[in-house]
Amino acid sequence: MAYNPPPHYNLGGPSEPQQPQSAPPSYSPLQPQYDAGYAPQSPVSVPPPTAPVPAQPMYGTQPLLQPPPPAAPRKSPIVAVLATVMAVALAGAAVSIALWLSASGDLEDVEARVSDRDEQISQLEEDLEAAQAQVSELEGPAAEAEALQACIDDLNDYYNTEPESEEETAALSAATSTCDGLIDVF
Repeated sequence: MAYNPPPHYNLGGPSEPQQPQSAPPSYSPLQPQYDAGYAPQSPVSVPPPTAPVPAQPMYGTQPLLQPPPPAAPRKSPIVAVLATVMAVALAGAAVSIALWLSASGDLEDVEARVSDRDEQISQLEEDLEAAQAQVSELEGPAAEAEALQACIDDLNDYYNTEPESEEETAALSAATSTCDGLIDVF
């Protein structure tokens, strides 16, 4: 009478693996006990099973605990950090491009305004030169007009004085000096 103990009580070596039993062994002296794989074969063939039934080994009344399913591989925190850095870099690049385009547009506007101002300044310089030329042209007649007015004033003084007086003589000398070259009456 051989008793097949559960695997955790197996005293045999690694060459004697024991199969789990679904029911405790019978202790009848009429049934001989055989080791696994050495039972006598009957000449009657047993039909093969149609669908394999997963065998759940049971040891006595204790259910076999299944290992938990393998967890999904955890992502490294470096992946999250790199994704964040990449998102920030992409946003920074977009902002930089927008600012560059805006600045280049502003630069073109400023350059256009500067060229317009340069044209206005050159036009004003030309107008200033023309005005100075006119002033220099008019200075001669203006000086002549002033000299002529002084001559006329001195002649008025001369004609308004009493004849043969000292004032007449002073007015005549003043009129002669201011009217010199303007009129040849004297």
